[in-house]
Amino acid sequence: MAAVRNFAARPTYTSAQLARYFDHVRLPSAHRSIDPRNLSHLYRLQRYQLATVPWENLSKHYNKSVTPVTALLGHNDLFDKIVGSGRGREDGAGGGRGGGCLENNAFFGHVLRSLGFEVYPGGGRVNMGGGAYTGWEHMVNFITIDKHKYISDVGFGAKGQVHPLLLHEEHESPNVAPARARLVKARLPGHTDPSQRIWVYQMRNDTSAESDWEDIYAFTETEFLPQDFEAMTVGTTFRRNSFFAYSIAMCRMVMASEVAATHGTAAPANQEVGGSEQAEAGSDEIVGVITMTERECKRRVRGATEVLGTFEKEDQRADALKRWFGIEFSEGERRGVAGTVVGLAD
Repeated sequence: MAAVRNFAARPTYTSAQLARYFDHVRLPSAHRSIDPRNLSHLYRLQRYQLATVPWENLSKHYNKSVTPVTALLGHNDLFDKIVGSGRGREDGAGGGRGGGCLENNAFFGHVLRSLGFEVYPGGGRVNMGGGAYTGWEHMVNFITIDKHKYISDVGFGAKGQVHPLLLHEEHESPNVAPARARLVKARLPGHTDPSQRIWVYQMRNDTSAESDWEDIYAFTETEFLPQDFEAMTVGTTFRRNSFFAYSIAMCRMVMASEVAATHGTAAPANQEVGGSEQAEAGSDEIVGVITMTERECKRRVRGATEVLGTFEKEDQRADALKRWFGIEFSEGERRGVAGTVVGLAD
């Protein structure tokens, strides 16, 4: 009889790996004693994760193999890709590879579990517009603190959550200013059972009465198992009509301290090895987002958007990847994108 695989025995990271992770995201030394019962510690960890680890699909394109690359879901594979690749951005901050929702949320879930948080993963359906939702293609994490359950998502990109959200209907939370976020219970257009209600994550761009709430994705509180995510990653990788198969999409969040340093205003002081000590209150607040496509890189801060670069050649895109995300590819990986739908001239 074949041995039964114990999926409940979830892996964790060692103390040495967690120390490397803290260095990678530049978590200040004063904040490295994590209390899994403290909600503010969870909030802070999510901010630093979002500001360092990008949501991106580069492995589908910068790839030596002709075979599409599926998401890496093993905990050590994820650690090697995300933390091991971190060469740092040109501004001296952390940086390196990230992944799609499955990779980033699986990795962050491993980090939280290793730190003692009560956490489990779940799945979601993404709103494609016009009332159409995907199948189970998204991943989120649920964390319970003081008998209250929160959803954490570090893998949705520019419209994702900045903070964990309390699972409470219509409880609003600030997002990247001036945007707001909330959760509601709703029946999806495809439901045939009129009693069905499912959580829907919503966002609106500002607080004006004219700004409508946009449905971003839907999810349940059901715990998904590793084999569920294995099936999900194969589907999203090999489906021919996937948006990610024909485009480069990536982003990371921006902290107030990075904006201050970039624009030459007062920058955080007391920087030291193993994390920059933030001197200014609110310097680790998320105030913007950097997004990048095949031919353009943009930054939006507090509602104002600026173009950081446009690309006609691969070298120009490579420079932007290094400067704004701390990502560098080998010559072999760069050859993988040559001649494809997202490739640029040498």
